[in-house]
Amino acid sequence: MPDSENTVPLITPYFPEYAVGGETGLRALLGGTASALLGGTNAYLLPAEPWPRCKTCGNALLPYLQINVAAETTPGAFRARIPPLREPGAGATLFQVFVCVAETDDGSCFEGWMLCTTEGDSWLVRTVPVDVGVDVGKLERALAAHGEVRDALAQEALFVPERVIARWNAGNPETMHDEVVWDYDDAYYAAHEPAEGLKLLGYPTLGKYQSRPIYSDGQCAAGDDGPHPDFSCLIQLGTRDEDNPLYTVGNTFIDQCDKHRDVFEPVCAGTW
Repeated sequence: MPDSENTVPLITPYFPEYAVGGETGLRALLGGTASALLGGTNAYLLPAEPWPRCKTCGNALLPYLQINVAAETTPGAFRARIPPLREPGAGATLFQVFVCVAETDDGSCFEGWMLCTTEGDSWLVRTVPVDVGVDVGKLERALAAHGEVRDALAQEALFVPERVIARWNAGNPETMHDEVVWDYDDAYYAAHEPAEGLKLLGYPTLGKYQSRPIYSDGQCAAGDDGPHPDFSCLIQLGTRDEDNPLYTVGNTFIDQCDKHRDVFEPVCAGTW
């Protein structure tokens, strides 16, 4: 565990720049000019795939974040952390995060699961391939067959409306949160404190407590080397502030194993 700023590498975070006008939905996501979709109901699904369902409550999952890893508007540092499923020029890879926004006594099903008050699996994180020259019109017609599910999702109190992320802009390089490293120089920490809000990479905003609903204790068990704590923050999904589109009692982020890039872990951190 690092014990001072001298042993903590600075990491550059990337923040969303939302599109104003232009194409929306899958046409924006797969057109190669925009980087991602936040929220909405325009989920990219594999051929004949049913709508993803929550394994905790059975509700339809919300496509919270869909990132086109092949798009040039997606930061190279993020693209380097997601192994492509298609060779260059042969298609794209999408990184998708689905969450359950069904309203419960805990706020949402996803929030209750994140805080370990309910058991199950209230999210889906995956990479999916997209073939070159995919017929977007055909995809849109296939989505129309899920109209009842999509309409029900849009009526959820915690529904996140769709926004197109045109690109991600580099922010100020960050250091670890002071809940982890205690002896920062005040001026240094003020210059590199982890920022709140939705972002790629960087360091997450923490708190006194952490909750990991898959009960790994921050240890990746993949591979033959035994459990190892080699995780880095891939995406900060949201923090406990007024602009947080994802309602949670704490700050929510996705850890990715540095050794096994297909291992992702949800984390909720905060002081509550």
